[in-house]
Amino acid sequence: MNNTIHDFYRINKMKLIKNFILNSSYQLLLIILPLITAPYISRVIGAHGVGIYAFTGANVQYFILFAVLGTATYGNREIAYHQNDKYKRSQIFWGINFLSWITAAFSFIAFFCFILLTHEYQNIYIWQSLLILASLFDVSWYFMGREKFKVTVTRNFIIKILTVISIFIFVRNHNDLPIYVAIMGIGSLLGSLSLWPYLRHEINKPNLRHLNLKKHLHYTIILFIPTIATQIYLVANKSMIGLMDSVIHAGFYQQADTIIKMAISVIGTIGVVMLPRIASMHSEGNMKGIRASIVKTFNIATGISFGIFFGILGIALHFAPFFFGKSFEMVGVIMMLEAPIIIFLPMSNVFGIQYLLPLNRMRAFTLSVTFGAVLNIIINFALIPLFGVIGATVATVISEFAVTAYQYFSIRKEFSFSDLFGGLWKYFISGLLMFAVVFWMNQSFKMTMIQLILQIVVGIFIYILSNILLKTQLWLMASDLLGKMQNRVSGNHIRIDQDQEMLEHPLDTIEASIDQFDILFQEVDEKERLSHANFLTTLNNFENTLKNVTFNDDLNKNDIIRLSDFIAELSIMMSKKRKYLKVQDQEQLYQFAQGLNILVSKMEKIAQEEHSPKELKEWFKNELGE
Repeated sequence: MNNTIHDFYRINKMKLIKNFILNSSYQLLLIILPLITAPYISRVIGAHGVGIYAFTGANVQYFILFAVLGTATYGNREIAYHQNDKYKRSQIFWGINFLSWITAAFSFIAFFCFILLTHEYQNIYIWQSLLILASLFDVSWYFMGREKFKVTVTRNFIIKILTVISIFIFVRNHNDLPIYVAIMGIGSLLGSLSLWPYLRHEINKPNLRHLNLKKHLHYTIILFIPTIATQIYLVANKSMIGLMDSVIHAGFYQQADTIIKMAISVIGTIGVVMLPRIASMHSEGNMKGIRASIVKTFNIATGISFGIFFGILGIALHFAPFFFGKSFEMVGVIMMLEAPIIIFLPMSNVFGIQYLLPLNRMRAFTLSVTFGAVLNIIINFALIPLFGVIGATVATVISEFAVTAYQYFSIRKEFSFSDLFGGLWKYFISGLLMFAVVFWMNQSFKMTMIQLILQIVVGIFIYILSNILLKTQLWLMASDLLGKMQNRVSGNHIRIDQDQEMLEHPLDTIEASIDQFDILFQEVDEKERLSHANFLTTLNNFENTLKNVTFNDDLNKNDIIRLSDFIAELSIMMSKKRKYLKVQDQEQLYQFAQGLNILVSKMEKIAQEEHSPKELKEWFKNELGE
């Protein structure tokens, strides 16, 4: 039996979808709440107050980094490796926590030395120190590793709502900046502490002799290097703008960066959900399943990110002064310049967070983000003195592109350029059409809330319609998921019943369709025909297995699984062979491969249920045909 395919398809897909929906809902909340509070805060505490908050918060982040090292990412991955072993995951949990408490103690000492030495914004820094304390007790990484996202989402939802209410009640004028900082810090601390009661039934008491602090320290330091390098984009820019340009411009950058990162946040959910899942698949040796997941999530991430990128470009100029106030007009220009990272960040999220990190390929991941961080600082030193905050924004975009390019270079042998980037031109065309219309509306009409909503709705409609007309992979996957896509190959077809999502005589269709594609494959040149050998071997195995299953009256779930294994492998191989066909035949082959995936899902479901051999044989005849 092909164990790697079997491992991939026995994963609980519904759990993955549920986790994605939960995190998407929470990320949507993170988008909505700042949209409510940001205009209020910008007008109440002003550009200078926002700048002080951004500048001091950036400086505090350095101490938070040293307090937690790389424990969050490392802990998430290690818990994912041992999800089903309570003893091991308990020891990992306590070992990582004891280590973070020790490092946090040193970080606190260093931070208060910093406060004594600095003469500006001391009261603000004291309240900001609550963020260090919050990071100390944050154990969300444990629940993410366990794929129990409902716990973290529920907790964060309640705390965020209370935080927003407190802001509107207690922050009334520019003198209330310390109160605003205190509310944000207390909210983060309460959010971290609220997770601990859920641990009662999750972990055992610590065994002090088996905490492996030395081992955890080694790996967290390894992960600390890419973590601190990644934070350069989030932290160093604000610090350097505040020191080399002005605190007010640091606030402008903060507001623009907030909107951009909010726009990316839903896409980032994919990485949060997929990291523990891919780590678990890696621990099972399921590389084919990992590669298939990466290609799918890359298409989802890039398809969404192109739409968001062009949407931001279209509304930015008039949105910023309307949303933040007239004194924040420059934020619109910064948003447009920073917008390209909406494309680069999701790509690097897939390459780095979803692939390199779970597979423990730390060298490539570390070098990529370190290269980006160093490049960012060098360009900042060159451009900020000349162009101020604009120079820092350009540095951010260049650095993010460099990280993405380096990471893809590291995995280019596993994923061909055409597999990942071949269909991006369709998203670009769709986004460009949307931008043209939305930008015209933005410049032609006075910005109001109704006009803003109208621009967003029109933009989404144009982008979706363009995706449908161009038949992008994002649209095909969405259609497949909703059960609304018809897969046709020549005169034969695999049809989805929109009410019951049933396939009609799929095995007959598979054999007929494969025969037709086999003829097309024979037309390629000699070099490409050599690569056809593996496909023919798999096809032969499939046909032999099909015969055995068809004539086997003692059918069991292993027979169904074995047959679904070969169908799944055929789907993967045929998708890769698209490049050997003419353009007009490639789309048919892709649709046929998608039909195979639907069939595999159907077979996987029946194999998970308990049925007698007679019942399985009857199901096989009625639903799949002979």
